[in-house]
Amino acid sequence: MPLEIDWEGLVVGFESRSHQITHFFDRQTGDVIQVLEKDAARHASLAADPRYVALPRDSGERSRGDLEEFAAHCLDEDCRRDLAAALRAEEPTSEYRRALLRHPKEEAHFFQFKERRARERAVEWLKAQGIAK
Repeated sequence: MPLEIDWEGLVVGFESRSHQITHFFDRQTGDVIQVLEKDAARHASLAADPRYVALPRDSGERSRGDLEEFAAHCLDEDCRRDLAAALRAEEPTSEYRRALLRHPKEEAHFFQFKERRARERAVEWLKAQGIAK
């Protein structure tokens, strides 16, 4: 029987930027388990068990790449200009968010784009773990 993968949990884990939560993938059930870092005993238990594998953490490199990629393919010319300016700002992530708020239609496209990219990364990661999707 093929593994039932918790795609929603994987996408959430791959989109997470929190350093307070570790997402573990259960190789037997396909579930994704969130563990707070402050729950050291549970965290250590799952980390030591080969049944579970921690999802990779993002240190911002994926975020920046996704922001640049979306800006380059944004259909609205004004939005594309605003996003490019935000990427040059001192605090690009918060400026990018503010720019998207001025373009609600493109903001909706951005969230669809982010979810699609997170799922693509999850599929690549599963393959690297030897888990067929």
